[in-house]
Amino acid sequence: MTSQVLCRREDLDATGAKEIVLDRDGARLPVFVLKFGERILGYVNSCPHARLPLNFKEDSFFDVSGTYLFCANHGAHFDAVSGRCMRGPCKGQSLTPFPIRIEGDVIFAAP
Repeated sequence: MTSQVLCRREDLDATGAKEIVLDRDGARLPVFVLKFGERILGYVNSCPHARLPLNFKEDSFFDVSGTYLFCANHGAHFDAVSGRCMRGPCKGQSLTPFPIRIEGDVIFAAP
């Protein structure tokens, strides 16, 4: 299976994150890639509380402080690096990591 291009590093500059909807065997899989400090990470865009997307606005995943990932539906705050819910209705649960690989400036879905 060839790796699918998700985005480029520069796509993360404006908001710190980029949402991508993948087709996995005919099913939609919403994911997002984020830049936090020097790290680039991927998660499935689904809050563990209600299985809804975290964001209302396109590519908007961080709280106003830029410290936590934020679920706009229920106000949950997630650690950007671990994906663990720190505050909100799903405290102690975690976002589902989405495997990525980076080659130069291009970010791919890992096979």
